[in-house]
Amino acid sequence: NPILITGKHLEPADFKRMIKEDKDVVLVDMRSNYEHKVGRFKGAITFDMDNLRELPDHMDEIKHLKDKKIITYCTGGIKCEKASAYMKHKGFNDVYHLEGGIIEYARQVKNQGLENKFKGKNFVFDERLGEKINDEVIAHCHQCGTPCDNHTNCVNEACHLLFIQCDECKTQYNNCFI
Repeated sequence: NPILITGKHLEPADFKRMIKEDKDVVLVDMRSNYEHKVGRFKGAITFDMDNLRELPDHMDEIKHLKDKKIITYCTGGIKCEKASAYMKHKGFNDVYHLEGGIIEYARQVKNQGLENKFKGKNFVFDERLGEKINDEVIAHCHQCGTPCDNHTNCVNEACHLLFIQCDECKTQYNNCFI
């Protein structure tokens, strides 16, 4: 089954070296909108998608990059492994993915004293909804526009939208989007 042939695994140190030294490398973020809005690698291509199942709808956006070295990344490595396999299946030849995702990258950056190339916060799928990788805030409150990278799950039963909301708006709007 050709879909099982994934991209080459890259350890964080090799990933860092490759994006620094190889000008032919293109980073592709395989996470959803709500994830890459609060943090991503500088210069990475992001897709306007709610989940990875929408990836086939976005392949035309990067088809001109089939001859480049593509490195996919995601939160913990699972989505980008699937995505790298799909890309290889679609004719991308030189595909890699960040082993262990942003979580492992951040751990190794901290433990090995590597230069951090990730900007902002990594969205995580637990009650924290995010883990600071550095102090840079690249997102804004959806309600007032102030710099903010905190996600709120709207408490309105009809909504449950996951969105970025500052503390002031969280109080003013009672943890709701509207």
